Amino acid sequence: MKTFSFSLCIVFIVIQRIHGLYEDQIGKFDWRQQYIGKVKHAIFDSTGKKIVVGTEENTLALLHAGTGKIEWRHLLGNSAKSKITSLFLLGNGKVASVSSSPTIVRVFDVSSGILQWETAVAKDIQPVVCKWAVSKRDVISVEINPSRSGYDLLLSEYSSVSGTENVAPATELPWFTPGTNCQLVFPHLVCLHPQDDAINIVDIRNSDSHQRIELQNLGITVGADQLVTLGVTKNFVSLRTTDTFSLYKVTDEGLQRTGGEWSGETVLVSVPTVKDAEAQGQYMAALMKREKNYSVRIYDLEADQVLDDVSGDLKLPNQAGEPDLLSTFLMRKPNGELSYRYAISTTDNSFHYGSKKEVYWTREEALTSIVQVEMVDLPVSSIEASIEEEFGSDQPLSGIFGHTIRRLSSQFRQLLIVAQQLVAGQISLVRRDAAGSNNKALERDRFGLHKLILILTQPGKLFAMDTLSGRIVWQRLLKNVNTDKVRLYVQRTSIHYPLEPQCTILTKSSSSNQAVLFVFHPITGEPAQFGSEGYVNLDYNVQQALLLPQNEETEYMKPLLLLDESAAPHVFPPTESAINHVIKLSNNLFMFVADTKSCVLRGYSLAKNTADHLSSAAVWQLQLCSSSDSVEEEIVSIVSRHPEEKVFSQGRVLADRSVLYKYLNPNMVVVATAGANHPHHRGYVNLYLIDVVSGAVVFSTSHRRVQPPYHVVYAENWVVYSYYNEKYRRTELGSLELFEGQTQSNSTAFSSFTAPQPLVDRQAYIYPAHISAMKDTFSEQGMTAKHILLGLTNGWIQELPRVFLDPRRPVVAAATPEMREEGIMPYLPELPVPAEAIINYNQTVSNIKSIYVTPSSLESTALVFVCGSDIFFTHVTPSRTFDVLNDDFEYGFIALVLIGLTLASFITKRLAGKKSLRQAWK
Repeated sequence: MKTFSFSLCIVFIVIQRIHGLYEDQIGKFDWRQQYIGKVKHAIFDSTGKKIVVGTEENTLALLHAGTGKIEWRHLLGNSAKSKITSLFLLGNGKVASVSSSPTIVRVFDVSSGILQWETAVAKDIQPVVCKWAVSKRDVISVEINPSRSGYDLLLSEYSSVSGTENVAPATELPWFTPGTNCQLVFPHLVCLHPQDDAINIVDIRNSDSHQRIELQNLGITVGADQLVTLGVTKNFVSLRTTDTFSLYKVTDEGLQRTGGEWSGETVLVSVPTVKDAEAQGQYMAALMKREKNYSVRIYDLEADQVLDDVSGDLKLPNQAGEPDLLSTFLMRKPNGELSYRYAISTTDNSFHYGSKKEVYWTREEALTSIVQVEMVDLPVSSIEASIEEEFGSDQPLSGIFGHTIRRLSSQFRQLLIVAQQLVAGQISLVRRDAAGSNNKALERDRFGLHKLILILTQPGKLFAMDTLSGRIVWQRLLKNVNTDKVRLYVQRTSIHYPLEPQCTILTKSSSSNQAVLFVFHPITGEPAQFGSEGYVNLDYNVQQALLLPQNEETEYMKPLLLLDESAAPHVFPPTESAINHVIKLSNNLFMFVADTKSCVLRGYSLAKNTADHLSSAAVWQLQLCSSSDSVEEEIVSIVSRHPEEKVFSQGRVLADRSVLYKYLNPNMVVVATAGANHPHHRGYVNLYLIDVVSGAVVFSTSHRRVQPPYHVVYAENWVVYSYYNEKYRRTELGSLELFEGQTQSNSTAFSSFTAPQPLVDRQAYIYPAHISAMKDTFSEQGMTAKHILLGLTNGWIQELPRVFLDPRRPVVAAATPEMREEGIMPYLPELPVPAEAIINYNQTVSNIKSIYVTPSSLESTALVFVCGSDIFFTHVTPSRTFDVLNDDFEYGFIALVLIGLTLASFITKRLAGKKSLRQAWK
């Protein structure tokens, strides 16, 4: 009994009250989508039901051919140089992958994805040529290394069962010259030098079997061909010239031409995986292009003919790019007819699977390379639109009679709309969800939680996703543009009904390398009426762009101010109202340009040149990097305050009831420069707080012996940044907070030329994890507390309150009651990572790259979008949901209480009346 009582006491002692996520809330406000990246290798298994893929992001995955879903996935490395260079399907139900930088060979079980073995291939000397292939049981590596006498061939074999390495003696290659293009078609090595007129073939197991085949003997014009291998497990090579394409099978006797005359319009070729093992290598698939259409041709190599009844046209989606990878699978239907399935990767990073009849599914892998995200408001509903029209200013009828007619007609239209939605099942008489919006229609909800996510990706593909479900509403591929540098601007949202919303993308033309603007409607994705199909070609290059404020004169359109290479300003759209608006603001407009390589910042002021033209003048120039050529230093980050951020409080109230005013400089940016190869400390990072109007350095700090990644967050009057401390081998967070003091210099307007020097509090903290992304939360009016969202390398997203990073936190011995009254916690160097602070609970987001935050119409709620190898969306409430009722609020109980109180009031009123009547008769 004593033991039981003691155990019970221990249980009550260790019980803690925590805030977590209930099971019924999972997936209610959040969703996650998993991706694999740009597919570079795709192989069907022997059944055709699974597709093994390797991507540019060094990801190996198995896809279900019927649905396109991921069966299993392995992220083999996060380095930008680490990629899967070779992928092979072994005969014993295993798959082998070879990754570069460093070279690692791995073998997995296909069905389960379990790693069987892996080995790192360390090389003292970088080989001139390194090719990989597989035999029935081994993984083969062939290298050509320089030697004293010329070049040697080195053959290495790795057992597919155990990974045991067997290295054969090196053999000389006297015919090899640098620049030769070699391809391994096991067991032969086929080489062709661009300036040679012959092909060299050697058996890698017997280097004495060298053959030299003249290209003229093959009927190919010398100097206009390129060697291409077709399948790493099939003995085929192809020779392509400008107008011809020929296919050859590599044998011990040389090259044997197959497939007859191949069309010069052949884009891609593939050796299909055949369900019948005896027919392996008997067929060949080719992708042809004629004008804008594609077709798949199946060749029977033994019969030397095209199977016209099997071949067919290829129907890709309208917004798909050009195919750059083809993988096929051949099978026989129950009636004996031959059929095929294809898997195609295109230049827009999408991956398609289908047959001759249709495309069964498509994976939009461009969502793993997101450049920018903007969340825009949806248009009002039909009922709200009719209300807006009712109270519009430009109405033909006026007076009491006209207003009455408009009110009756508007209510009649609203009644018809509600009836139509009830019939269609779009709305219900039952209480709606917490978002208060319609899941089917793209309409604005009451709390601003239903928005449209505009996603701009590196391949130049634009997506619009619904925040409620994550479905892709529309997509569009930018054509004939260079997307190395691309930017998205929201010039007008759908709030200003009935004006149409408008967004603009700034990029470069792929032909002229000059600036191009693409203007489109964000809700529908349709091009706007500018230029040719929404494309506006500019005759200059843009070095800086600035989105200006809007007003009623510009019809609530935010003008886009562009600064070309000669520092001449331009306005888009070039309407009279927009130009006049910019001219009115010209005396207070300043722009800056930063060269990240040379670390030079230049500031410009704008002025009115003539009645309708603008000009710019250089005001200041700042050199931040070291002048030493041996030190590699560049700008790694430039961060400014969010233009929509609002400051709710101008200062902090101290314990003595005085106010410590914040240093709120709207013209300040945070510039971080990082360097390496320093003679005293290898890595360092410098942080500069620069006023870009006057060019003054407000504050600067430096950290030595640190390494990337570097992340910076700047909001209100504080800055938080992270780095990796190389000396102590840990991640650290630095915090800065700027104050003017206990007297405010100017409470009405801020001037960069008369601003005082701020007081800077700073502190550093230890973070017990590796950070890959960092972002702050903000609300519509700035009343909600600030939290820092930290994306971790393990896939977690932590919501860290900003009070933990307060630089005014004193050590425990120096803590005073006055500081505790202000709400300042004692200083502890290590920050916590509680499990309840992970906003994505068990929904791990792999390889987090960036975090985007947008406020909603609810002051307590912000929308968070996280992107990486996966994408994740959720809501965060830093100060709890103080402005809405809880989900478990008892509506029925409150209704019963109100009904009971109402009945009680009537009953008591009647009883009081009877009582007063009896008293009157006494």
